[in-house]
Parts: sequence; structure tokens; C-alpha cells
Amino acid sequence: MGSVRQFGRAFAAQGIYPDRLAQILLAAEMGDPRAYFELAEDMEEKDLHYAAVLGVRKRAIRSLDLIVEAGDDTDAANDAADLVREELSGPAVREALLDMLDAVGKGMSICEIVWKGARVEAIEWRPLAWFDIDVETGTALSLAGDGAPLLPDKYVIHVAKTKSGLPVRGGLARLCAWAWMFKNWEVKDWAVFLEAYGHPLRLGKYDPNTTSPEDRRTLLRALKMMGTDMAAIIPHGMEAEVIAASVSGTVDAYERAARWWDEQISKGVLGQVATTDAIAGGHAVGKIHEQVRDDIRDADAEQLATTVMRDLARPLVHHNLGPGVALPRVRFAPPERVDPDHLLRLMEVAGPAGLQIATADIYRAFSIRRPDDEDEVLRFPAKTGTVDPPGAPGERQLASRQTGGDPVGELTEQLRASGALSVAVDADLSALLARIRDAGSFTEALAILAALEGESLTPELRALLARSIFNARLGGSMGL
Repeated sequence: MGSVRQFGRAFAAQGIYPDRLAQILLAAEMGDPRAYFELAEDMEEKDLHYAAVLGVRKRAIRSLDLIVEAGDDTDAANDAADLVREELSGPAVREALLDMLDAVGKGMSICEIVWKGARVEAIEWRPLAWFDIDVETGTALSLAGDGAPLLPDKYVIHVAKTKSGLPVRGGLARLCAWAWMFKNWEVKDWAVFLEAYGHPLRLGKYDPNTTSPEDRRTLLRALKMMGTDMAAIIPHGMEAEVIAASVSGTVDAYERAARWWDEQISKGVLGQVATTDAIAGGHAVGKIHEQVRDDIRDADAEQLATTVMRDLARPLVHHNLGPGVALPRVRFAPPERVDPDHLLRLMEVAGPAGLQIATADIYRAFSIRRPDDEDEVLRFPAKTGTVDPPGAPGERQLASRQTGGDPVGELTEQLRASGALSVAVDADLSALLARIRDAGSFTEALAILAALEGESLTPELRALLARSIFNARLGGSMGL
């Protein structure tokens, strides 16, 4: 008796070469994808760059919000949405999302649902070698060995369609296999080159007429020891020489080739290279390429949502509420984010434009919490409006200012309302204003003002004028 359901596997990537790789890919198309699935897993384990970018591609969906919406407006549909939302938000499903996304690399993934009554207890990843793909259709699955069909409502089968065609041809491992193999060769040749030419050459010389075989072995052993320990002894009369390696022009060729293949793998997996490889203008280019990566992430999320609705939401609703209930809609959506810089600019024009902004949106955009009553808070003077205190209607009311909101006009309005400026002017400048009114010409009025230079003003008026000048300079410096 034997079984194909074993976790042990062969290493298809061992000693890979073009003929062998072509055979593996062709066999996968003809209905025997075991070697291809093993190759895909070896690639993910042996290549740090491929594992990194593929991990970014798969984990990108974990940052999205899982949203469940009722299929229609009936009470039964709302109950079904609540049931599915509760199950999908549990750890059994959330932890299995990454296992489902194993299909991104291999083209497909199969996870087994462990039911506890009519609820999901766990979702277990299963090796693809445990299943056979129908040769005629290229899509139908059966248990390997006995060919038994899969039990209904028992498996989550996710197919990642990175391209149209058979599922086994849609994985990124097939796309990157050739680049991975060529890069593997470059790195291996690089290691051989460094081993052969990166170390100094130890050259031993002996007299063939007088040196015995034992002395020759002693000299060779000494030279080998000098390669690692850099210390050795040789009989008198023998000569050992260390020749430093001098290689130029070819040392960087292997690194450039390996880096170029890494860039091609990044393009194939992420659709861009700016966020993974050091390139000129990487920050600016990364801002553009990040949008391309979002498009790929959204496409992966839409495919995964379809699989979750078909293989998880449907059996959950049917087993708990009956087959006649409308199935809920499942989707992944990016969390709502607001650019703080854009929000700050909006706040500058919101007041004059009459736009109301909820303070909760401001706290959320800057990732800060609303202070409690006992917290010590920083207080800033209001520029364009005031916020109602707790218990008020909670709306931002625009302050009524005759001066249009500029700092100098606000100060003037405050001084006018308090009466301090009028009192100071009447006390110090009433006689001067009377003389100016009685002047017969503009030249005579200028002469009266020129005669004012050197006269002292009261401290109160000096303070008010200083405040006005200070606010005017401050407003000009800040561009207000």
C-alpha cells in the first residue's frame, strides 16, 4: 500500500538546464504539472529576489479591507451578509488568504475547508501534487492516485489569471522560469570566478632533480594551507611565492548580468522596478510605478474575491440559511486615506469658501486621536474660523470679519471694537488732526507732519502702533 499524499518532494531545480526546463514546462501543458509545481516552489526558496517580489505581490492584498455587502434588500440577504462577514473576518479565513494567493506563483492553489458543523473551523493548504488535472480540459481536478472527484463544498480552488489560457500556464513562475535559470547560471559563474581569481595564487617551486615525492607533497600541502590559514612551513631549499590577483574589466560583468535579470523578474511580478531596484530617479519614478502596482494588486484582489464568494460564501449561506437566499457580494477595497498636505491646503480655503470639514476627518488623516478632557493640549489661534465647544451643534462657523480675514485688518477690528485705539488717538493726536484739517494746502499739511518728528507719544499709543507694525510684518513674512 502506498499514498501520493506526502509532503516530501523532488527538487526539480537541481542542476537545471535549458533542455530540462523546456521538458518541465511542456509536461505541465500536457497534463503532468508535478515537476513544474516543484520547480515553482524551488524558485521561491532559492532565489532571494524572486521570493521578495513575489511576497510583496501576495501580501499586498492583506492591506486591503474585506467588505461584504448584502445581495439584495431582504432580511434574509442581510442575515447572509452578517454570517459571511463574521466568518471571513475570523482568523481561519484571514490566515488562509496568503495560502490561497500561492496561486500567483504557481497558477493555482488548493486549500481544504475543515467544517465544524455548518461553520468553518480551519482552512488548510494542500500540495498541488495531491491532485491530478484532467488532460482533455486542462481545468478539471481529481485526487491523485485513485482519480476520485473532489467533494463539493470541501475545497477553495483559486486560479490566478495573470494571462489568458490554461491555469497551469498563468502562474508567474512560468513567466520567470527562464530569467531565474539564466540568473542562476550567472551567480554560479560569478562564485566560480571569485573562487578562482579572487584569491592570490600560491606558486611553489622545487628542484625536480633533488626533490623527493614526499617533499613535493609537503610543498603542495603547505600551499593549500596558505590559502585558508595563510601560514605554512616548507623544507629548506624549497621556494613558495604568493602572486596577487590582478583582474580588471570582467569582475562586474556577472553582477551586472544578475542585476539585469533581477530587474526583469521585478517587471514580471510587480510590473515595475522602481520600488525594488536602485535606479536613477527612483523616488520620482517610484511614485508613478506605484500606481501600476496598485492596478495589479486590485486585479489580484478581484480574482480572490470571486473565489471567496464561490467557494466560501456560497456554501456558508446554503448550509446555514438555505439555497434560496441571495448570496452576498465580497470585495477587497483599499482603506480610505487622505493626503495630509492636500487636507492642509483645503483647510486654508475652506473657511472663505464656506466648506465645512468634520474634525474627525482631520484626526483620521493625521493619524492622531481626539484628546480627552484630562489631556494637556496645544492651542492655536483660529485663523479662518472657530470650532463650537462640546455640546454645541458641532459645526464650524465662519467668523464675521469686515477686513476679509487678514491679520492687520483683524487687529484693527479688535482695536476698534475695544475702543482703545480711539481713546489713544483722541488723547495724543487730536490737536495734530485739528491742525491738519485747518491746513490750507497739501504742502502745508506735509509741513505740519514734518514738524511732528521728534515729538514723543504716550506709551499706550506707542504700544498699539508697535503691535500693528509687528502683525503687519509677521503677516507679510508668512504670506498671509
